[in-house]
Amino acid sequence: MTGFWFRLIMLWAVICGGLVGISVLVGRGLPPEREMLFSTSFDLSDLNIYRLNLSRQILRPLTRSLADNPINDFLPEWSPDGQSIVYVSDRDGSYSVYLADAQGSSTRPMTGDSDNEYAPAWSPDGQSIVYVKEQDGYPQLMLYNVAANTTEQLTDSYRTHVSPVWSPDGASITFVSDLDERWNTKIYSLDMATRVITPLRVGSATDPAWSPDGRYLLYIGGIEKVNFYLWDSTTEQSALLYEGQFLTNDTPDWSADSASIIYAAFINGSDTTIYQLNIAECLAQPAACTPHPLTYRTGFYRTPRWRPE
Repeated sequence: MTGFWFRLIMLWAVICGGLVGISVLVGRGLPPEREMLFSTSFDLSDLNIYRLNLSRQILRPLTRSLADNPINDFLPEWSPDGQSIVYVSDRDGSYSVYLADAQGSSTRPMTGDSDNEYAPAWSPDGQSIVYVKEQDGYPQLMLYNVAANTTEQLTDSYRTHVSPVWSPDGASITFVSDLDERWNTKIYSLDMATRVITPLRVGSATDPAWSPDGRYLLYIGGIEKVNFYLWDSTTEQSALLYEGQFLTNDTPDWSADSASIIYAAFINGSDTTIYQLNIAECLAQPAACTPHPLTYRTGFYRTPRWRPE
C-alpha cells in the first residue's frame, strides 16, 4: 500500500511539473502585455503612482497616502530594464527625487539632499539619472551616478533649465532653456562627452521627447491650446503633428516601435485622460488625426510612461 501511494505522489509531481513547464513555455511565447506607469488622483486630493495593465485593465497602486498625512508622488519614470522606478515626492516636506523597485517597495531618497528636485530621467544604459534642482532660484541640470551614488552639476548659468531627456544613444541630453534670451525657451542639446551646449531647435518650444529610433524629436508649442510638433533629425525640419485644441502640461512618451505617443490631457476643468496618438496617421492626414483614449476611470492623470519591453 505504501508503494502505491508513493507511486501516485510521484506521478502527480510529474504531472504538476509538466503543467508548470508548459505554462512557462506558453508565457514566453506570448507577446509582452502592455503596461503603463503614471501618477493620478481620483479624488482631486493627493497624487499617487499606479501601474495599469491595459489588456486586463488591472490598476495597481505603487504609492499610497495616509488620510492624516496626504503626500504627492508624481513624475514617475521606468528604469530601462523595467525593474525600478524613479519619481518625485513631497513626503519629506519638499520636492525630492526617490528610487523604488517596480512594485513601489524599497523606497529611498535618491540623493538625500531633499530640496526642490524634480523631472528625473534615466539614461538608456541605466547608469545615470538626469534631474532638475533649484540652485539660487534657478533650475539647473544635475547628473546622478546610480552605482557611485554621486551627483554632478551640468549647468550653472542664471537661466532656467528644465525638461531634460536623453537622446536614444545616451550621447546627449536634450532640454529646454532660455539660455540665449530670457523668457524665450528653446530646445538645446548637451553633449555628454564634451559638455558643450548647442541649440537644437530655435523658437519657443517645450517638453521635448525623442523617438526611440532617434529620428524624431517631439515637442510642444502654444500656450493655452497646445500643438504637437515633430522635428525630423534627418532633414532638420519641423512639421505639425497634431493641432490639439486641448490643455496638457505633460511630456508625452513614445512607444518602443516609435509608431505612437501617449500623453495626458484635460477633458474638463479638473479631469484628464490618457490618450494615444498614431504618428503615421497624423503625419499623413493631420486634419483627420484622432487620439484614442486609454483610460476610462475619472481622475487627474499625469505623465504616462510605457513599461520598457
